[in-house]
Amino acid sequence: PLCVRTERVDWVGLRRAVRLLYASDLHLGGRWSQRVVAEVVAAARTTSPDLILFGGDLADSHRGLKDLVECVARLAAMAPVWGVAGNHDRVLGLSRVRAAFEAAGGRWLEDRCEEWHVASAGTLWFDGRVDTNVSRTSPRIHCAHDPCVFPDAIGAGYRLVLAGHLHGSQCVLTERNRMLYPGAWFFRWNGLRFSEAGSTMLVSR
Repeated sequence: PLCVRTERVDWVGLRRAVRLLYASDLHLGGRWSQRVVAEVVAAARTTSPDLILFGGDLADSHRGLKDLVECVARLAAMAPVWGVAGNHDRVLGLSRVRAAFEAAGGRWLEDRCEEWHVASAGTLWFDGRVDTNVSRTSPRIHCAHDPCVFPDAIGAGYRLVLAGHLHGSQCVLTERNRMLYPGAWFFRWNGLRFSEAGSTMLVSR
């Protein structure tokens, strides 16, 4: 079953709490696809997010693109949806994945930044790339695929980074200090939450 976890990041500058739903590495296209779509949609209904973000590796095949369209369309009826690409999406064809995502009502965030006003809360910037323009005063969130981007995001002044990826680390035998083992012995960012220099990175399992 889909593991949904709740994280809180305190942030000065917003008039109310903003709820984000982040999902990454769905790898749609296999026998599990319809179950994954149903579980992500159910998670959105349960959590009632203000915004929904996808962190890449969305589809692995042509069939996966059809499932992606269904998933994004159902979610877009609940809240604005953004997405970035992962390495598997590039293998399938970035233009194909983007076309499917946007056709379903999603907003493609790859390599660009978008400002969005959240009702009663304020303005947020969602960045699909690390932007060194620190003059923007609104809170900035970097939506990434690979958590290796975290040091660059810290240097650019991001307060929140969302990532997934973690290839080869799906098998978790134990958890210690929010690090997942044995993967953490081989991969620096194989954990759930990292905080450095005033920036927080949350990593999807």
